Amino acid sequence: MSSTDIKSILFKQIERVEKEEDLQDLLLTVTEFINHRTDPQPESPALLEQLQHALVSVEAGRVIPHDQVVKESKLWITR
Repeated sequence: MSSTDIKSILFKQIERVEKEEDLQDLLLTVTEFINHRTDPQPESPALLEQLQHALVSVEAGRVIPHDQVVKESKLWITR
């Protein structure tokens, strides 16, 4: 399928959207997608520091098993 074909399909799908708020959501989604693809943001020093801290915590065994997280999240949802 060519780029022209894909764009045509996208335009047809967009034409089906009637609510203004849905169009605004779609515009935001597409804009973020394009911005991320064309101008990826490098990781900030703060993010890299947080990731390093998380790795140290994992290596020290300060983790919560997945099954426990799932169990607790189900309790949070029912509250």
